[in-house]
Amino acid sequence: MPILRKRFLLLFFLQGFTLSFFSQTSPSKSLTHLSELKSRKDFDLIKGLPLTENFKGIECVKVIYELATKKIFYLESIKYKWHYRFAFDVLNDPDELEDFNEKNYGINEGRKYILATFNYNINTKNYFLQFSVADNPSAEMLDELMAKLRATFYEKDNFKILLNSTALLSRKKEIAEKFGILTSDELFRNQRYQPICQGKTKGILKFIQADSLKQNINYSQCILIIKGNSNEIPVCKGVITDEFQTPLSHICLLTNNRKTPSAAMKSIFENDSIRKLENKFVELTVNDEKMSIRAAKGKGPGKQAESKPIKISSDTTAFLLANLNTLSYSNKNAYGSKVCNLAELKKIKYQKKSLNTPANAFGIPFRYYCEHLKNNNISPLIIALLNDSIALNNDSILDKRLKKIEKAIRKNPLSQKFIDEVTALCKKNFGNKKIRFRSSSNCEDEGNFNGAGLYTSKSGILGDTGKKSIENAIKKVWASLWSNRAFKERAFFNFDHSTVYMGILVHEAVDNEAINGVAITKNLYRNVLYGFVINIQKGEEAVVSPKANMVCEQVVSYMNTTNNFYFENRSADWISFSSLNPAGSLLSNDELFLLTRQLESIKQHFYKLYALAGKKDYKSFAMDIEFKVVEGEDKKRKIIFKQARPFNN
Repeated sequence: MPILRKRFLLLFFLQGFTLSFFSQTSPSKSLTHLSELKSRKDFDLIKGLPLTENFKGIECVKVIYELATKKIFYLESIKYKWHYRFAFDVLNDPDELEDFNEKNYGINEGRKYILATFNYNINTKNYFLQFSVADNPSAEMLDELMAKLRATFYEKDNFKILLNSTALLSRKKEIAEKFGILTSDELFRNQRYQPICQGKTKGILKFIQADSLKQNINYSQCILIIKGNSNEIPVCKGVITDEFQTPLSHICLLTNNRKTPSAAMKSIFENDSIRKLENKFVELTVNDEKMSIRAAKGKGPGKQAESKPIKISSDTTAFLLANLNTLSYSNKNAYGSKVCNLAELKKIKYQKKSLNTPANAFGIPFRYYCEHLKNNNISPLIIALLNDSIALNNDSILDKRLKKIEKAIRKNPLSQKFIDEVTALCKKNFGNKKIRFRSSSNCEDEGNFNGAGLYTSKSGILGDTGKKSIENAIKKVWASLWSNRAFKERAFFNFDHSTVYMGILVHEAVDNEAINGVAITKNLYRNVLYGFVINIQKGEEAVVSPKANMVCEQVVSYMNTTNNFYFENRSADWISFSSLNPAGSLLSNDELFLLTRQLESIKQHFYKLYALAGKKDYKSFAMDIEFKVVEGEDKKRKIIFKQARPFNN
């Protein structure tokens, strides 16, 4: 092949890890296990992939140690993904699955086996032993298993025990005195590749700094390689960031919502091969194991065919500044989904007690936003923009016109009658405390469009006549409906801008949080019924848009079930601890248990509310829930739920 042609067809693979077992010699169909691992070749012969996707670059071999016979079995781990199946097929164990699990996890007199997984981390080239999050083997069992592993493993004691579960973390000091230990934090730090949204796309490759994304440049035909984190991910063809993301970060939520191929790859800015493709038309492919970028044929992406804009339902006749206790989800067309979802949270009880939510919250309906536009002659500005094809297709003109609309909303005075009513209600409900005004449009917090981070929330202070006045707070929230970023996001989803309205959720501001967090009420790492993904951070530090090199605590809590397999040890699986609290969890075991059980009650309520039975599997349904943990003067802490919306990734 000519050298010039080779250059144009050169394929650059950026691998988080390589699934070498696809190319290895397949094990014999009759092979079920090995009694020892004499070499790396033996490990490769029987290795498989983990059942969970907490970390990438992990190969595994399942291990069973039979207590009665003192025999160890290294399982052929593609054929036998589950210990139970091997015990039933090969060891002729008669127990049903439920009995098997009850006997063989935890410290039980009738325990027959020690069950574990022997892992190899491709990124660090190290081995480690892992137990089920539901397990808690005794000290004697650990001694016995470790001795047998060292006698049958070709690298002897060159491996560590992973401490990632509630039970084992509570025994960290005890275990560390005898054996080498590994934490999930170390695994997380050593990851190199993270798929965020899998798929294939083509576009012009751009290397940019995260801060530059605030400049409202048109990247709609580009694949962006971003240095750092940003709340503002513009509409584009693909995204690669050099910082790992939690599943609840804005980058994850936005790219998954848009179905935009995206990934995280450390040190990608230092990759000279990829740098050579900057400003060229390329093809990006993101899959579970790797991503690739290669030069693509053609001059650039073609223009997509236009379709009829989607009109959004609304009711602009409701006029009550309504206490949330009087509202329900059925009022969302007048007050917006954020208001009405919080109203539903207020109906939920756990153990006959209402969940903690912002007290005395009320909603401002769309009507007052509409009246403000009408009374101040702002509506014609919006209509003129939406009918101006030149402005809509010219970023510079569009940005100026949108800023003109935002300024008109902010600078014109509110109706005195309206502001008097809001002021009186705020004084009655919150006294002299700082008040939070949060966006509640008819174009966010829905299953088909979450609008994460698009609109503004502002604080206001009663009696303030300057920047912190409640009038300014209201107008800034309304104006955010016409920010460049929000407008382009709605345009990407083909929403009819003329049918978009802004309501406001009003409640007391919470400034003394000890912890803030976000939870997804399903297991994002394993296709099982149990397990909620919970991300938390100390104080007010952001979870969804962290600062550079800031890591939040990530845990999968299995406490959403009363199934003894998980319930007995209050099972949870930590992926990382907060970089602000690296020694352990920000939550006590009791707090995590209470939080998880309350999250389960929220999931059940909304599943029933949305009438999803028979339409969507309960396991795959999830809510995206924001909460805070606050500490009172008496030093007692409580969980406050501040937002809930459907999770559709």
